[in-house]
Amino acid sequence: MIGHSFLHKGPSFPGLSPAIIHILFEGTLESTPVTIQDCPDLDIREIIKVLEEDSEVKDFDFIHQLCLSWNLPAPNATNRKWLAKKLLVHAVIEQTRQQIIQFGKGLQETGLWPLLTERRDVIPILFPRESEAQITPQMILDCIIWPTTVTIIFEDFRIEEEDDDDIKDVRRISRYFKEFIENASPAELKNLVKFWIGWEMPATEMTVEIVEAKFPTALTCFERLRLPRHYRTYQRFHEDLCACISTSYSGFGCV
Repeated sequence: MIGHSFLHKGPSFPGLSPAIIHILFEGTLESTPVTIQDCPDLDIREIIKVLEEDSEVKDFDFIHQLCLSWNLPAPNATNRKWLAKKLLVHAVIEQTRQQIIQFGKGLQETGLWPLLTERRDVIPILFPRESEAQITPQMILDCIIWPTTVTIIFEDFRIEEEDDDDIKDVRRISRYFKEFIENASPAELKNLVKFWIGWEMPATEMTVEIVEAKFPTALTCFERLRLPRHYRTYQRFHEDLCACISTSYSGFGCV
């Protein structure tokens, strides 16, 4: 998918760990630039941080079991910092090695592999750093499929409402959302897109629905954002939306 997107001038793939990119293109394990931010498991991040510090190790049994499952010794006063590095490398590289191999095979099948290995300057174009991926309000607005009705969602079916009050709600919430996008910071725009579709960059089409609900939600697989109709002030809408999109750091952001 990534290879075909690149060949057909589609979006690139920002946010891939530099450690994964290094191994993907046949870098050695010893020279891999692994950092704590590369670890996708937040619980393991906390374990690594505890082992790196000099404070007393809590939850010793859990850490011991984790080390045993990865063929590593139990932590003690002399090996804890060495063990922290080993756990980090295992969580980032060893646990994903099979996926990295499949990733490379996919790039080879699309014919990109010779280009990427011979022209290393192309790699950052295909896999830009997330911090370098710029999102503008207009990029998002150009991709949105705006709603025309209010959607009432039940467990097994959905109803589209089109009376005058519903149309007013759709227009008001759509106006609030457009104002939010136009005035959001770059970080807020990235969080919004990640919350909405699970990626850092906008998709070609991203759907907005106005629904009966308490808070904004998203169906990332369907690239659909659901905004509640009940807001009567932009301030309250802004507060709830910011609170919801700020949760993206603990989910799709850790890839």
